[in-house]
Amino acid sequence: MPADSLPESETLLRIPLELMGPAVRHGNLQPVCFGVPLPKGRLMQPGSAVLAGTQQCVPAQTQATNYWPDGSIRWLLVDALLSENVGMDSCWLELTPPGRHSCPHSIDLQQSSARIEIKTGVARFVIDRGQLRPFERAQTGKQNLCSSRIKLADHKKRVHQPECDAWRIETDGPLRTTLVGEGRFVTPRELRVILRLNFYAGTGLVKLEVTLHNPKKAKHEGGLWDLGDRGSVFFEDLSVEFDCLHQHDRLSWSLTPEQNETSSSDSLKNWSVYQDSSGGENWNSVNHVNHEGEVPSRFQGYQLKIGDDESTGWRALPTVTICRAGERISLAVPEFWQHFPTAISIQDETVRVGLFPGEQNGLFELQGGEQKTHTIWLEFASCDSCHAETNNSLHWVHRPLALRPLPGWCDSVRTLPQFCGLEPQTTQKLDTLLDESLQLLLENRERVDEYGWRNFGDVFADHEQTYYKGTKPLVSHYNNQFDMVYGFLLQFLRTGDRRWFDLGDGLARHVIDIDIYHTTEDRAAYNGGLFWFTDHYLHAETSTHRTYSRANAPPKKGTGSFLRNGSLGAWCKTQLSPFSSVYGGGPGAQHNFTSGLLLYHHFTGDPKARNAVTGLANWVINMDDGRQHVLGVLDDGPTGLASGRDHRAPDRAGGNSINALLDAWILTADPTYLGFVERLIQRCVHPADDVDSRNLLDIENRWSYTVFFSSIAKYLQVKQECNQIDESYAYGQACLLHYATWMLDHEVPYFDQREKMEYPTEAWAAQELRKANVLRWAALHADNVTRQRLLDRGDKLADRAWSDLNGFATRTHTRAMAVVMVEGLLDCWFRSRPPQRAIRPELCGGFGLPQRFVPQKQRIRDSLNSPRDWPLLAMRATNPWRWVRYAQTQKKHSR
Repeated sequence: MPADSLPESETLLRIPLELMGPAVRHGNLQPVCFGVPLPKGRLMQPGSAVLAGTQQCVPAQTQATNYWPDGSIRWLLVDALLSENVGMDSCWLELTPPGRHSCPHSIDLQQSSARIEIKTGVARFVIDRGQLRPFERAQTGKQNLCSSRIKLADHKKRVHQPECDAWRIETDGPLRTTLVGEGRFVTPRELRVILRLNFYAGTGLVKLEVTLHNPKKAKHEGGLWDLGDRGSVFFEDLSVEFDCLHQHDRLSWSLTPEQNETSSSDSLKNWSVYQDSSGGENWNSVNHVNHEGEVPSRFQGYQLKIGDDESTGWRALPTVTICRAGERISLAVPEFWQHFPTAISIQDETVRVGLFPGEQNGLFELQGGEQKTHTIWLEFASCDSCHAETNNSLHWVHRPLALRPLPGWCDSVRTLPQFCGLEPQTTQKLDTLLDESLQLLLENRERVDEYGWRNFGDVFADHEQTYYKGTKPLVSHYNNQFDMVYGFLLQFLRTGDRRWFDLGDGLARHVIDIDIYHTTEDRAAYNGGLFWFTDHYLHAETSTHRTYSRANAPPKKGTGSFLRNGSLGAWCKTQLSPFSSVYGGGPGAQHNFTSGLLLYHHFTGDPKARNAVTGLANWVINMDDGRQHVLGVLDDGPTGLASGRDHRAPDRAGGNSINALLDAWILTADPTYLGFVERLIQRCVHPADDVDSRNLLDIENRWSYTVFFSSIAKYLQVKQECNQIDESYAYGQACLLHYATWMLDHEVPYFDQREKMEYPTEAWAAQELRKANVLRWAALHADNVTRQRLLDRGDKLADRAWSDLNGFATRTHTRAMAVVMVEGLLDCWFRSRPPQRAIRPELCGGFGLPQRFVPQKQRIRDSLNSPRDWPLLAMRATNPWRWVRYAQTQKKHSR
C-alpha cells in the first residue's frame, strides 16, 4: 500500500480499476476523466478521492452525474492528472471523507462583468465575456504567449467572426474547470458556435471543443434529405487562429507519434500540414460525394509544406510546438486524419487550425439541423530548454489513457445490467463471435472509407449488401440502430479491450452531432429526432446519414384534383395523408436509441450526451402532443406518433419511446417522463387483450413486439428500484405475463417459419435471442409453475438462436451483431445465475376492459365522415384562439 493510502477501515469505498494505454512519457501530464458506478445507499455526496497505485497516490476531482432514487450517488465522474511512472498497472479509486486529500495545485477562478480569469498555477487565461473566442490572453509567468479568434469564410469568401451571446461556468472544480461560450455568426444564416474550454490545475493544458451548428430546418421536399437542400449553409472555411505575440525561435513537429519522430527548424515562418482525404486505399470512395455527386478530395493522404518544400504521406496525427526564449506553445488535434479535411498552418506569428479548411476543393455544407464538434489540445509552458521530449508533450492526445472499473465491481453494484462478471464458459460462444465481429467492424471502415468529418464513428451497414444488386461495396450507414453504442461500451466494460471503447466513443460522438436532427423549426414529429439507417439495400447517394435520397425515389405520381381545391375538406386531406409522398419520411419513434448515450454520459461525463438523452425523450413527448401539429386546431389530443403508425399491436416504436423516457427519468428523476411511460403502456397493451387478434405471428410485420416487452421489463425494474409498487406497476406486470404466457403456447423459432420471411438473414437468429429473453424477464414476475416453463422455453429458444446464427457465414454482419452484443450478453447472464424474483403486488380489483386508442388523424377522419361532427370542426377551425395557441407553441419550440 502506498504511503498516502488510507487503511481500508477509513476508506468509504475502494473501487478496483484498470489503466489502459501507452506509458506516460517523461515530464508529461495527462488528464483522465472517467465514470464509476456506486452501490445504492453508500455515498450521499462526493468527498475526497485519490487514484492509488502500487507506487503513489494521485489526487482526484469527483462529481456526481446520477443518483439512486434514495438520493445516494449512482455514478461518479472522476478527473485526475497522471504523470510519469504513475505505477498504476494495478490501481484503485479511494473515496474518503471530505478534506482527507487535497490537491497540490488548484484553479483560481475570478469573474467580473467584463472578464473571466483562470489561474492554474502554471498559466493564466483571460476570457472576454463580450467576445466569442477561446481566450483574450494566455500567459505563463509574466510572458503573454498568445491571443485567439475564430473566423469563418462564407461561400463568397467574406470573412466573419461570431457574436457572443453568453459565457457560463459548467464545472468549477479544484482540478478541472470548464467554461462554455455560446454565440453565432449573423451571416451566413446565423450559424451557431459553442466553445467548451477545459483548464487543468498545475498545468498550462487547455482542451478546446468547437461546435458549429446549423439550427435551421432542412426543407426535405417530399421527405427526401439530400445534400444541396435549401436549409443547408455553404461556407469555405472555419478556422481557429492563435496569434503568438512574439516571433518564435524554433518550431518542432511530429506527424507520427507511434514512431516518436520529431523534426525541427530554427525561425521557420511558413509551415503547414493539410489532410485532404483518409489516406486509405479507398480514399476517394463515393461515400464522400458532395451535393453535386462529386468527391471533393484531390489526393490520397496529407501534404506537408516546409518553407518552399513539399512532401506527402498517408495519415497524419500532428503535434506542433513553438518555442521562444524558454516559453513554448504546443498544439495537437486528435483524430486529425480521421476527421479530414483538416489543417494546421503557421505563417509568421499566426498558428491556424483549419477545422473546415479552405484548402479543400469546393465548399463545405452543413445541413439543416446538423452540427459538428472538433477538439484542439493546447499546452502553454515555461521551460529552460526545448528538448525533443518536451516538444512531444501532447503526443498522448493521439493515444490517450483510459480507465475502467473492473467487471466484478460493475456486477456487484447492480448499476449496470447484471451481466458484467460472468464465467468464461458461459460466454464462450459470445466471445468467439465478438472476436470475429470486432475485426470485421474495423475492416469495414476501410472498405467504404467510413472517415471524414461527417462519417467518422458511424458503422458500415454491411448486411445491406446481401440483396443489393449494384456495384459493391454499397455505401450504407447504420446510424446506431439497435443501440450499437450501448453494445460497444458494454463489451469494453466487460472485456477491457480498448477497441470496443474506441468504437463506442466514435459512434456516440457521431450520433450526437450528425444523426440527431438539431432543430426546433420543423414539425414536432421531426424536431430533435434521430435519423434512421440509410435505406434498405439501396445506395445512400447524397442523403449522407438521413435515410431517404431523391436518387432512390420512384417517379412522382399526379397529385390529384383535391390538392387544387381550397376547401377545408381538401386541406384536411393533405394533412391527414399517412405519408407525405410515396417514398420518403423522416425521424421516427421506431428508431430511437438512448441507453448507449446514457452509459456514455455516465462513463465520460460528456454533457452533450446527457442533452441528447433528455432531448430524445422530449422528442417522444412533443411528437405525441397534438397541440404541436397543425391538426391540433381541430383536435388537440395525442397524435399517437410516440407509439407508431399502427396501434393494433405493440411494436418497437412504443418500446423505444418507453425506453428513451425511462433513460431520461433515470438521468433526471423528472416524474413527467415516468408518467408518460405509464400512459404509453396503457395505450398499447392491456392484461385482458385478445392477443390472437393482434396477429403477432406475422413475423415480417409484427416481429418487433418483443422490443416493446423488453421495455416493459425495464420499466418494472425501474419501478422496483424507486419502490413504486403501485397500480401502474401491477398493470405493467400483468401485461408482460399475459403476453409471455401467450408466447409459451404460440411462438416458434423464426427459422421454422422460413416461408414467412421476405429476406431470411442472420438478423432473424439474433432477434430470436430477444424473444428468448422476454420470456426470461417475464419469469421473474411469474408464479412458480409458470416461471419454470418460461425459463425452460427461453433457454430452448436461445439455444436455437445460437445454432441458427452460427449456421450463417454472414453471422457477424452489423445488424445481427448490434442485437447480439446486448441480447447475447443478457442470455449469458440468465444462464449463469438464477434470476431474482420480482415483487408481485396483490390487487383487490381488476383492470377493466381494453380501450382502443384512436390517434389524432383517425379521430379527425372519423369526424369528417360524421356530418353531425361538422359544426364542431368548423367552430374549432374558425376559432382564432386555437390558431394563436398553435403559433405560440411553434414559437416556444423555435427558441
